[in-house]
Amino acid sequence: MKNALLLFLSASHLHAQIMRGGKIVAQHEFDDTAAGPSDFAAFMKTVHYRTYLLVDLIEEDFRQESIPHLIGGSRNALLQRKFEQFYRGTPFRQATLLKRQKTGRRDDDMLFSALTNPALVTPWLNILLAHKIPLVGIYSVPQISAPLVKDHPSNYLLLISWEKSAGLRQTYFSDHRLQISRLTPINADLTFQDAVTRELPRTYQYLKSLSLLPAGQMLDVRLLGQSRDLIELQSTLPANADMRYDFVDLENLADKLDIEHRFTDSDASQVFMHYLATTPPPTHYANTEHVHYCTLWRLRRALNWIAGGLLVGSLGWGTADIWQSGWNANEARTMDSEARLIQNEVKQITDAFPNTFAPASDMKASVSIMHQLGKQTLAPGEAMQPLGSVLERYPRIELDELGWKMDAAEPTADNMPSAIPAQVVTLNGRLLGFENDYRTALDHLDRFQHDLEKQGYRVTALSKPLDVSPSGNISDRIEAQQQALTFALKLSRRSPE
Repeated sequence: MKNALLLFLSASHLHAQIMRGGKIVAQHEFDDTAAGPSDFAAFMKTVHYRTYLLVDLIEEDFRQESIPHLIGGSRNALLQRKFEQFYRGTPFRQATLLKRQKTGRRDDDMLFSALTNPALVTPWLNILLAHKIPLVGIYSVPQISAPLVKDHPSNYLLLISWEKSAGLRQTYFSDHRLQISRLTPINADLTFQDAVTRELPRTYQYLKSLSLLPAGQMLDVRLLGQSRDLIELQSTLPANADMRYDFVDLENLADKLDIEHRFTDSDASQVFMHYLATTPPPTHYANTEHVHYCTLWRLRRALNWIAGGLLVGSLGWGTADIWQSGWNANEARTMDSEARLIQNEVKQITDAFPNTFAPASDMKASVSIMHQLGKQTLAPGEAMQPLGSVLERYPRIELDELGWKMDAAEPTADNMPSAIPAQVVTLNGRLLGFENDYRTALDHLDRFQHDLEKQGYRVTALSKPLDVSPSGNISDRIEAQQQALTFALKLSRRSPE
C-alpha cells in the first residue's frame, strides 16, 4: 500500500492516520466538539492523499429483500425505488447481492443497508470535499468484516469485536455472507469482558427471534481481543450447549497480517483499517459526487501512464527509423517499380470489365426500397422510453416480466395490415397497496392504460386483476382475495409510413 490517509469515524470521535509503505507515520484525533471540525480542516490543508473513510455507528440499518433478477437500467431503477422506500432521508445507502435463488423465478436476495443519520458523517465529508481530497469511498466496519470469518467452517457465525471509540460490535454471518450487525456503546464503567458477557445472550435471542438462526442450530462465536482479556473471557463465559467459542488473539492476527501495531487492549480498529486499505470491498456508501476528486485523480494517473508509454514508444520508434532509413530508400525504389507494373495490370483488367450502366429508373426504385427498409428498422428504446416515463408516475405498479418484439402481423388501429412492422411490448405486473379494494385498483390500472395511449401506444388488456365483464366468472372470493392483483397488457406502436 502506498501513501494513504485512513479515517475512522465513530459517533463522537474521528481518528486519522497517515500510511506510507504500509506503516503508520502519523496519527491525529478529532473530537465531535466545536473545535473538532476546524482542527480537522486545518489538518487537511497539510495532506492530499487518497483517503478511506471507515465508520462504526449505531445508526446503520440492514434489510434483506428479494427482488426480480433484472439487468441494466431496469435493475438500477428498481434499486432506486427500493432506496426511496427504505432510506429516503439519507444519501449514504447501498445494495449488496447476497445470492440468486435457485428455484421459481430465480430472484435476487439483496441486502439493503444505509447510514440512517447522515448528520454524523456530513460535516467531516464536507471538509474533505472542500479541500478536494480524493476520497476512495465510505465504508462501515460490518462491510469489511468478511475476511475475518472466511476461514471459519461454520455457516452460522457471530463475530464480536471492540472499537475503543465506538463500542462492542456484533456482526452475524450466514453462509459467510453478512446478514445483520449491532453496535453497543460501552461506557467507562463497563469493561470489554463485562460487555461481552452481558450482550452475547441478548444477541443470541435476537437472532432466534428473527429466525436468522435455525431451530436447534449451534451458534459459533468468534471473539477478537487482547490475550489478557481473552483469558478472562474463557473463564467468565458460561458453558452453553447453544454456543461454541473461538478466541482470536489480536497480536497473533497482527503478525499474520503484517500489521506494525502493539495491542495494549482489545481495540480492533487497526485490524479493520488494515483490511480497508489493502482489500476494500467493491461497494460502499459514497455516491458519485463524494468520489469525484478520486475519479479525477485516477484519470490523471492513467493519462500520465499513457503519456509516458507514448514517449517511450516514440523514442524507440524514432531510433528504429534512423537505423532503417538507409534500407528504406532501396525498398522505396523497388516498390515504385512494382507499383507501376501493378497499375498497368489493373488498367488492363478494368478495360476488360463489361458495361455495368444502370438506368435511372432502377436506381430510383433501389433508393425507394432502401428508404422503406430504413423506416422499418426501429430500436427498442423508441418504445421503452415513453413506457418508462409513464411507469415513473405509477409507483404502485410493479413489473414482473417485460417482453419486446417486432411483429409485422400486428394490425393497425383500423385492423388493417401495414407494410411497417409494429413494436409490441408485453408486460406482466401487479398492483401494490390496494389490498381488497378492487374498484380503486381497476381505476388505477385504467388510468395507467389511458396514459399509455396518450404516449402513442395501442393498449390491449390480456388479463386484469378482476374480470368484471358480463362474461366474467367471480367465484371463491376468499381464495381470490389471497391472490396478487396481477395484470397483463400488450402495447403496440409503429412509426408512421
